[in-house]
Amino acid sequence: MQAIYYVKSVDNSRLVPLARPGEPRQYLMSTLLGVLLLGAALFSAMGRFQTLENGYRIERLERDKKISLEANRKLQLEEASLGDPLRIDWIARNELGMRTLAPDQIFRAEPLSPATLAANAAPATNVGQGNSLVLTARIQPVPAAR
Repeated sequence: MQAIYYVKSVDNSRLVPLARPGEPRQYLMSTLLGVLLLGAALFSAMGRFQTLENGYRIERLERDKKISLEANRKLQLEEASLGDPLRIDWIARNELGMRTLAPDQIFRAEPLSPATLAANAAPATNVGQGNSLVLTARIQPVPAAR
């Protein structure tokens, strides 16, 4: 079987599209509604992202606080051990070669009279108030440790 096709020329130049006065307004409203919904979705996503970021920041700060507290505790223990009088005495005697002063090396300073202070005072010092003490000590070289 063979198909038959008829050709008919149609003139559409006389057809005019119908004028719809509300159509541009409808497109504008649809576009504005879409932009508004997109803005609301982005705002919501931004809030969730900031919440997540703040959670990570809080976790990092808590970890840093824990590390800082541990370091502070270690430093306090080290400070306590460095200030131990027995340790200081041991270092002074064994590493620095110091020894206890003999009784003849210790001098007790007595308050000087204002006249003595005025005679011995240097011009740049603020001595002569009446209750100043002058400490004197005889320095002797320490023999080298063997």
